[in-house]
Amino acid sequence: MQEPGEAQFTTAFVVLVVACVLSAPQPLIAQRTGVLPYPPPKTNSNRPYTPPGAEPAGGGTALDRNESAPDSETMMRRRRAKAELAEDFERLRRINKQTMPSLSAASSIDYKEVSRVTCEINSRAKRIKSNSPLMLKEKKGEKRAYEADAARLGSMLPELSRLIDSFLGNPVFYTASVNDEELRSAGGRDIESIIRLSDTINKIAKQLTKSPTARA
Repeated sequence: MQEPGEAQFTTAFVVLVVACVLSAPQPLIAQRTGVLPYPPPKTNSNRPYTPPGAEPAGGGTALDRNESAPDSETMMRRRRAKAELAEDFERLRRINKQTMPSLSAASSIDYKEVSRVTCEINSRAKRIKSNSPLMLKEKKGEKRAYEADAARLGSMLPELSRLIDSFLGNPVFYTASVNDEELRSAGGRDIESIIRLSDTINKIAKQLTKSPTARA
């Protein structure tokens, strides 16, 4: 178990790395991911968009290249995505360290609290997937389905916690390497599983909250 100081350092390091990746020029991110994480900047409507570093069609001057620089709206969207990504990583870590253990170990499950927590986990995981500059996509055939079986709720909570730990600890967020396809696939598998499992748990908890038998 990490000491408080170590946990804070780890979180700060993750946030710093993510921020650096998001702040990198688009061509660098594209080399790692194969896609641009954000929409290209607005350009002169009379000219086709030219990616930074590429020669404009038919030649061109430095002024032509400068016109493809990100506009203020694009930069604002990138800053917002970077801030949201850092916030979501930190919030998931806190939930998993401070809230999930007590929910999993409780002799009597608080269904309303489970519903609230899994709803937040689900929304933050979806936003991480949307904002991440890395292609977090699970491989075909790895998709895992979760049945909404109330009898298995007790085992689903520790499984969700394990998935969050696995995702946050993925080395792809700490190291820069061109050979990180497997790590990105693992991250994609984890984030997709977190989204599906948290949604399943949330549905079960909501049903049990409304059940007279469960409240008795």
